[in-house]
Amino acid sequence: MTAPASPRPDADHRPLPSRRTALGLAAAGGLAVSSLGQAARASAAPPVRPMSPVLPEAISGLAEGLDLQSSKAWHLARRVCPAPTAAIAKEITTRGYTAWIDRQLSWKKISDTKADALVKKHLSFATMTGIGVYKASRKQAWIAAKAMSTSRTIRQVFTKRYLYESMVDTMADHLYVSADGKASEFVAWFDWAVLRKYALSTYSSMLYAAIRHPAMLIYLDNQLSTRTAINENLGRELLELHTVGVGNYTEDDVLNSARLLTGHGVDWNKRTYAYTPGNHYVGAVRIMDFEDPNTDLSKGPALLKAYLSYLAHHEATARHIARRLAVRYVSDTPSDDFVASLAKVYLDNDTSLAAVMRALLLSEEFAASVGAKWRRPQETMATMIKLRRPSTIKAPKNQQLKSVWDITGTVQWLLYRENHQPRMWPVVNGYPDQAPAWMATQALLGHWYSANARVNWGNDKQWPSSYSSWASALGVKKGQVITEVAKKLTSTITGYTWTDEHLAIVVQRLSDGGTGSTLSSDQVKDNLGPALHFIFASPYFMLR
Repeated sequence: MTAPASPRPDADHRPLPSRRTALGLAAAGGLAVSSLGQAARASAAPPVRPMSPVLPEAISGLAEGLDLQSSKAWHLARRVCPAPTAAIAKEITTRGYTAWIDRQLSWKKISDTKADALVKKHLSFATMTGIGVYKASRKQAWIAAKAMSTSRTIRQVFTKRYLYESMVDTMADHLYVSADGKASEFVAWFDWAVLRKYALSTYSSMLYAAIRHPAMLIYLDNQLSTRTAINENLGRELLELHTVGVGNYTEDDVLNSARLLTGHGVDWNKRTYAYTPGNHYVGAVRIMDFEDPNTDLSKGPALLKAYLSYLAHHEATARHIARRLAVRYVSDTPSDDFVASLAKVYLDNDTSLAAVMRALLLSEEFAASVGAKWRRPQETMATMIKLRRPSTIKAPKNQQLKSVWDITGTVQWLLYRENHQPRMWPVVNGYPDQAPAWMATQALLGHWYSANARVNWGNDKQWPSSYSSWASALGVKKGQVITEVAKKLTSTITGYTWTDEHLAIVVQRLSDGGTGSTLSSDQVKDNLGPALHFIFASPYFMLR
């Protein structure tokens, strides 16, 4: 007989706020979260149109009609790299656009030893299982959550698997589990066992792994759901957020979804998923077109697997996932036809996320989307750090046990100010991916503050790394022509060709009243920071 799974004795069992309540609180705090809306039907989906060889000049609707000129390579780098640089754009050009995408999709073939080694050395909690965290942290579960959150910045700065790391974050917001809360002990494990394992695999595999993971089960209270006390949180969010989306199910579907999920919980002794037959609801269940007599308690796990497979392969789920990826990588408002074409790729390839991403990145719609996306704070932070060319990170012995948060120092604090600490969003739908959330006054002021911190706070001792100075990292020296330096900085940092009017402001910042045409040593020392701050605060830098 299987021992009944019991709630964690030391857990905080305060009920999870409803999604509606949480969203209301977020809106009250000034964060605008746009609805993804309804997608078009996948039937009769047009094929994904191939990308033309030349990118047209674009006008951004997110920056008051700003004229934008960008190469295909830079456009791709900005969209799929957590911290895009000129070196990456050059790599794309050298390898070839399509060949580079295919290599990134085959992420396991790309060595990422530096990023992996740094996380393992300084943040080993980020690579542990639930029981490993419990034993190693002496019940200080927050350590693992903070280690995982901190590791996201480290990986984004040092990774060579650019598209893969971007997809990890994309799917983390889709199958969201907060690192700050009752599931914190398990979030690091969820990160590497679910998100990182399946980020470019099939969505059906990822969904099955996610719903059976203690982090998700605890976060949405399913470990407390029994045949006599049914909790609808996971059953509802599985339909609304993770699969078919709003408008494709009824309240009866939610109830039956929750019934089917009863008995699936956590073994607190082993810190693993556990199925308890005695807690499983018995009786017929029907969720949309999925139905089962559900009379055999022993078949609960098999029933769950079949149900999740049904949901993952549903046409509405295909549209939902397609729209999620289109919003993330193409436009805040992708066309219904484009979403439908991606949904068809999803279904034709057994829910393959890699297949969808390949079609998306090679599409005409993607090529035409220059200037259509706004960066999120985690991306701007990682980029600003990477531009300083850090060679490693350093931390005192036993740093992660002492204060894991200090490993990246004020970086995490700055992200907190910008409401984008990795996996710290207080709402069950994950961080928003559309421009209004990150273009509000509060968000822009937060970014400007962070940009100032990155360029003007001493030698960045708050990130204990081996840094190049800004001048050294960007190749700025005395005697260089100021106008040429301005062109080089703007092009190297943003990948866009700036207008003469905007370029003149950078020149003014660099010269700061000087009369010569070349940089003096004092101008390099005193004026480079203000010029960089202006570049980092500009829409050229913020537009993905």
